[in-house]
Amino acid sequence: MWASGAYGYLLDYLLFWGVVVSLFVHTWCFFKLFPRKKYKKTGLVLGNALVLLCMLSVVALALESRIRFTLVETDSFGVSLPARRWFALNTSLNSLGCRDKEWAVEKPPGVRRIAFVGDSFTYGWGIARVADRFPDLVQARFDARVPGTVEILNVAKPGWNTGDELQPIKDMIERYSVDEVTLCYVPNDIEGLIATTDDFNPTRPPDPVLFNPDSSCLLDYLYRRLYLPRLPTVQGFHDWLAAGYADEPTWRRHQQQLFAIKRLCDEHDVRLRVALIPFIRTGGEKLQLDKLHALLGHFLSVNGFDHVDLLPALAGATAADLVVNAADAHPNEEANRRFAKALWQAFYAAEK
Repeated sequence: MWASGAYGYLLDYLLFWGVVVSLFVHTWCFFKLFPRKKYKKTGLVLGNALVLLCMLSVVALALESRIRFTLVETDSFGVSLPARRWFALNTSLNSLGCRDKEWAVEKPPGVRRIAFVGDSFTYGWGIARVADRFPDLVQARFDARVPGTVEILNVAKPGWNTGDELQPIKDMIERYSVDEVTLCYVPNDIEGLIATTDDFNPTRPPDPVLFNPDSSCLLDYLYRRLYLPRLPTVQGFHDWLAAGYADEPTWRRHQQQLFAIKRLCDEHDVRLRVALIPFIRTGGEKLQLDKLHALLGHFLSVNGFDHVDLLPALAGATAADLVVNAADAHPNEEANRRFAKALWQAFYAAEK
């Protein structure tokens, strides 16, 4: 019962209670036993300090209890206890580790299968109901038009880059006989090709070294909300990505990854479509989202990729209206609705 789980180390939590109770007992003893009349100035300072510590300890314990036992929310990296609790409560994976129902290997007769392949944006990171993800919203539109004729498979895992997606696409084509692949491209899909060092790795923020994050949820919360966003590896993430796109050898290698997916689909007569999914909240100075989308759109157009840019779908809304929460920049339900509407209009609305 003392091991870390959905609620951290419970023994540590009881020790926090012990510290608070001990502080109140010592404060009571001080006011009862300390000769304050003899040492007025010292007694006043110590007494005020003890009362202040008692008040702060109660606030800290209340916050610790709230975060440890009731807070359930994601963050951008998914490593905090509330985020791990969110995933445990809200996600169910199929046998291939994807957040979707179990797919029948044999495609039902007369059914058109479309594999939506992507990363955490497609997975629905921070979206509690899978029905609110954009692939599922597109599925609902198909079902409303002609029920039972289209099956969308959500083939997505957090952290996937373009290089990681080639084999899953091959599996979907060869094993599940998909007719179409919609590659859900996010600007960080290049990151697997960009160099990192032990001292600078924006893909993996450092864990606290002075305390175990499972021992104090309050300290971990403050670390991830106040300290972590100020680290160069976090602040510099988008500039690091921009430098990757600006580096010609890296950009060429990334193009080859996209060409490999296109060749695979062409060889099997599977239609490939690409959805350019934008970041909603960015930092740094080098990454200009509109110019990056223009670069990607130009590459896709001149090389024969059927694609749609979803950046315009977010027009008129602030980032705060479109992200999961203040600590998680993934698209929320409203952003997913906008993505689904734009995808439908670009790819499927005119179909008969």
